[in-house]
Amino acid sequence: MGREVPETYEQKREKIQAFNLTSDLFAGKVFEDLAACQELCQILMQNPDLRLKDVKTQYTIRNLERHSAQLDILAEAVNGSLINVELQMYKEKSPLRRTRYYTSCIDMSILDKGKDYQELPYVTILYITKGDFIGGRKGFYQIKRTAEGKAAAAVELDNGVCEKYFNLKYTTGSKKINELLRYLKKSDPFYHTEVFPRIVERVNFYKVQKKGVEIMCEIADKIRQEGKKEGREEGRIEGKTEAVLELLAELGKIPSRIVQQVRQETDLDVLSRWLRCAASASDLTEFEARM
Repeated sequence: MGREVPETYEQKREKIQAFNLTSDLFAGKVFEDLAACQELCQILMQNPDLRLKDVKTQYTIRNLERHSAQLDILAEAVNGSLINVELQMYKEKSPLRRTRYYTSCIDMSILDKGKDYQELPYVTILYITKGDFIGGRKGFYQIKRTAEGKAAAAVELDNGVCEKYFNLKYTTGSKKINELLRYLKKSDPFYHTEVFPRIVERVNFYKVQKKGVEIMCEIADKIRQEGKKEGREEGRIEGKTEAVLELLAELGKIPSRIVQQVRQETDLDVLSRWLRCAASASDLTEFEARM
């Protein structure tokens, strides 16, 4: 069996050209740079005076008992406020509820026990999607909370969370935002602009310069291998899950609580035990008692 021929720099560079800033992988590397992330946030928030002091990309807030949250970008401004940037290019069922959950995870991760709610920092969500899921044929929406009554005009309420939604389908009222959103789709490493030069500089580093290209290829290859491994694992889990449910269906109509518990289980050892239980149980009550 012949030895695998290493890829040349040109081959690697060609492979990386397919990446753009709508990709979690590529955006994560470009915007881990503080200055590049600061440009992104300044433009989307239309605040040229904004200054960041820290940024994390692909940041996971773990919850041992519930669903964890992986944020595309979490930045902290010098005034202590937080900015979460999300790039969601696939069609999602509940983007507004994702925002709700991510915001709650951020709050839970930073408010220590015994602290007053007043100490929660201001959080801005910058949510970028491919299509206009809100449906107003606009490229930008800002969510506002208001209280309405019969006798008085609506009163705007500020709970410390600002939600801004952008999409790549329509334009906004800002030339700078429009230029940035267009660039996210193409990410030309030789693009000339005075609006976000640092972002272009980082794109050029990872798409053109040898060191950056090597870094991107290593990360892409690692993710590809992990994806294959996870895919095999997910296949085994799905197979066991369906096998358990098929055996249970022979015992009668499966209660929804059991179906939900079986489908949510990801431990292969547990699923294997349930499979043995399902094969030997005389009825659903016995199976549930042995789960």
